[in-house]
Amino acid sequence: MPRKPDMTRSDTAWPVLLSAVLLSGAVAAAVAAAMLRYGVEPAPGIASVRLGEMTAAYTTRAASEGKTGEDVRAWGAALEHALDRVAERRGVVLLPARAVAAGVPDLTPEVEAALAALLARGRADGVSDSGEEW
Repeated sequence: MPRKPDMTRSDTAWPVLLSAVLLSGAVAAAVAAAMLRYGVEPAPGIASVRLGEMTAAYTTRAASEGKTGEDVRAWGAALEHALDRVAERRGVVLLPARAVAAGVPDLTPEVEAALAALLARGRADGVSDSGEEW
């Protein structure tokens, strides 16, 4: 007995279906590539700072010079701001040198320079007298 032809399927539908699948895959690949290129921020790097040495040197100097508690608090606030500024400028996470095994840059000199600049200006909050950020 002869079969009845299946009218739901056509030989001309396969190329159209294949084209639709390929086009969908190409669009998905283009969207994924755009998301990776423009949608994801690069992870910050890691750098070290010799905080223990900086703090020990300051406390020794502060004790010998008879610094007040207010001076010490101002130095601590300036140090915190200097660390933030260097980390932001360099796009890194700063870790104490003892927490890093090896292979990362040591930004202690840069932090010390930023700290000295902040202390020379006399304010540790990072805002100049005219209201602009340093």
